[in-house]
Amino acid sequence: MQEPEGIPALITIYFNQGELGMTERIRKRMDEADLVLIGLGEELDITKLVQEDPWYQAKIQNIINSWIIPYVEKLRIGQIAKDRCSIYMQLCSMLEHKNYFIVSICQDGAIKDAGFDESRIVEPCGGYEKLQCSEKCSGKLHEVSSKLQNQIRDFLDGKLTEADLEEPCCPDCGKPLVFNNINAAHYAEEGYLNQWMRYKKWLQGTVNKNVCLLEIGVGMKYPTVIRWPFEKITFYNQKAELFRVHSKLYQMAGEIKERGFGICREPEEFLKELSNGI
Repeated sequence: MQEPEGIPALITIYFNQGELGMTERIRKRMDEADLVLIGLGEELDITKLVQEDPWYQAKIQNIINSWIIPYVEKLRIGQIAKDRCSIYMQLCSMLEHKNYFIVSICQDGAIKDAGFDESRIVEPCGGYEKLQCSEKCSGKLHEVSSKLQNQIRDFLDGKLTEADLEEPCCPDCGKPLVFNNINAAHYAEEGYLNQWMRYKKWLQGTVNKNVCLLEIGVGMKYPTVIRWPFEKITFYNQKAELFRVHSKLYQMAGEIKERGFGICREPEEFLKELSNGI
């Protein structure tokens, strides 16, 4: 996965537990900003919830053909995503008249179902929306068959057996198709690169502008995608402010402590509180 360069290692760490009225401050800052940049991290990824879900674990326990399991994941993600989408829809309302961009390393695709302008979203880790050749014989992406998805549902309901399911194959080389995400052995980055270039161009317009950066649930899994670049923007742009929300890794680099705020909160809880004021 192509990743932007981070800023040099920052030694001093600034701990800010948040303060009374912080969500009000963030809403005000977002409203006043020329541009709003939002980063969504792994703490918000529904795929993590699915892995720990008893229903999911019970369903995959006796599956022999491993290629079926990601389709069960996709189905369960869709079932769980409804509550998350409602929160994202509130965030979408807050950004309705703003010049914004969203960088998400979540693979659940929930952000795309909340009414945002998809041209303002980039998902570098991919998801479960498209398929690619497992050997990446090309960068082509393929649609997920609705027929197969329905068959997966019938299989989980006991109406079909594994023998009734046919693994999709690449029309060019005959190798199996897999979901176009970072879990693929040969990840086809073509799935997000066009949006990444759009994002990079958008970033050029943030220079010397009043920018509000809101980082939610971003840990250290892919720090060079969101965490470090957001710090870099805040460091060089004296008109930028960064709000970092995380249950544990909310610490802020000392070099930006005057314009960086670490908020120790569960991301979903924080989003609900943030949206309550609109």
